Amino acid sequence: MNGGWKSELSRRDLLRAGLGTALAASAGLGISRGARASLFQPGLVPQPPARADACIFIWLPGGVAQTDTWDPKQYTPFVAGMRGSDLRGTCEPIPTAADGVMLGAGMEEIASVMDKGCILRSLSNDVMFGAIHLKAQYYAMTGYLFPAGVKAPSIGAIVGRTRGRRHEQIPPYIYIGRDIDSSDEERIFINEYIGPGFYGVEHAPFMIPDATQGLATLSASAGMSVDRLDRRQRLLGDLARASDASLRDAPRAREYLKAMDDARAMMDSPVKRAFDYMKEESPETIAAYEPRIANADLYEPGYDNGKRFGHGLLLARRLVESGARFVQVEYQYGPFKGFDMHEHGARRMREMKQQFDAPIAQLIRDLDQRGMLDRTLVVIATEFGRTIASQPAAGTEPDGASETHDGSDLVIEHEGMYGFHGHFSSTNCMAFFGGGFKRGVAYGRTADHHPMVTVENPVKLIDAHATMYTALGISPETSYLTEERPFYVTKDGKGKPVQGLLA
Repeated sequence: MNGGWKSELSRRDLLRAGLGTALAASAGLGISRGARASLFQPGLVPQPPARADACIFIWLPGGVAQTDTWDPKQYTPFVAGMRGSDLRGTCEPIPTAADGVMLGAGMEEIASVMDKGCILRSLSNDVMFGAIHLKAQYYAMTGYLFPAGVKAPSIGAIVGRTRGRRHEQIPPYIYIGRDIDSSDEERIFINEYIGPGFYGVEHAPFMIPDATQGLATLSASAGMSVDRLDRRQRLLGDLARASDASLRDAPRAREYLKAMDDARAMMDSPVKRAFDYMKEESPETIAAYEPRIANADLYEPGYDNGKRFGHGLLLARRLVESGARFVQVEYQYGPFKGFDMHEHGARRMREMKQQFDAPIAQLIRDLDQRGMLDRTLVVIATEFGRTIASQPAAGTEPDGASETHDGSDLVIEHEGMYGFHGHFSSTNCMAFFGGGFKRGVAYGRTADHHPMVTVENPVKLIDAHATMYTALGISPETSYLTEERPFYVTKDGKGKPVQGLLA
């Protein structure tokens, strides 16, 4: 478990909220907006019928250039001295299996399954994040701007708490692809926004850093028999029961004991068996989840997470097959690496496509062929988009500059500047497959010239989240108490599902 999270629900808070509220929360029921005036007898929000039972959330942090991926524009070859305003796209648009829907070249595999997917091209935002990735990532992962006033729970924690477990031995929220690391402030901040927030440790993600390395914690240490491990577990329980009542009855103590019991149960669970994919999957299937570029051919050979990412998707599929509720897979974020393309954007985007295109497409095919796609929602997201930079050097433009300029004052002097490498908070894309979303459509439209803002069907992040939650059987008005007030899964409970995205 990703520990170290402090619940902001004190014992006094729980007593004031009343037994009814506690039972409602534990059953995954939220508190209605009308409950603000009465915390002792909360009204329960009716939950919509679930279109999806599980979710695989593919997180590509760094700022994916939407104009070369999900919302391709006219291809503009590099010419030294060209103006930024002339540069629309660094790759050709290609047709897909969905009539009239185009993707950027290099995404041929995903293009072949787009008849099963839905692209949101008009994810619009009024907040300008400028050079700050982490605040934009916090917003994308929680739906709240930092600071939120409380520790806001992540999407995975919300789904895990509200829908609960699909299988009694499998954690409801599993996170694949991020190192367990709190060695600096940036990593601590990331741990915050992917965590349970004020929900507490029992709703923290079960962390799997690298699917290719297995997970040693699911096996007993050398020389430790299962019987000996269970005797130690029983001894720990006996010691806890013999402790002082103030410690024995503390909610935090109970949470940690339950986390240890759950961890022991997973040693005999489908989670452990899911890691046997190298034995149980065919060589052809495993190869389909691997990158199409060798490490030596990368612009940054030291930042090579393609195999780790692809195998993470394969493991995610096996976990959902086994009964997982919400699995998030990250192509691990690194400042100025991966999708954070401030230099050599065109080349680096080609290389990233060779790492994510085939594995994502194979995941969709596998889910579809196994009859799982109808009830599994696959989401692909990033924190913001990209545009032509307003300054030659990364991170020097003021907040909002990239959202308003047309690139005419920028001269692209060399290929290192060729690419969409300015942060673009105004407009972004998300993609959805299965799980109650429409298929074979692209929703919304953006301008064909800089700034490429939304010109048709804008969708705010709060409403994109509301649409996801609705598909998963969660009302956007669902809330849980903290500091004697309800905290909603969409800000103030005002998120509205976009019916044009749902089937």
